[in-house]
Order: sequence, then structure tokens, then C-alpha cells
Amino acid sequence: MLKETVDGEFTSTDDMARVALLFAAHSTNALTGQSLVVSHGWFMQ
Repeated sequence: MLKETVDGEFTSTDDMARVALLFAAHSTNALTGQSLVVSHGWFMQ
């Protein structure tokens, strides 16, 4: 599974927390209902 990622890593809870903080830190109303895939480039087929 890791050979399909761009950096050979699984997504960790720390990765998820950092992304959540990134979104929380933005002081804009422009991001409404957007999504961001935090997967190191891996996806299920």
C-alpha cells in the first residue's frame, strides 16, 4: 500500500490534527464546504 503514496508514509493522527489546525487558523469565510484529502497521495480503488 505504501508504494502508492508519494512519500512512503501512512497518514497519521498528527497529520490530521495539523490539517485541522491549518483550516482553523484561517480567518476567512471564503472556505465553505471545501474538502481536503489528507492521504499522502494514496486512495482506494
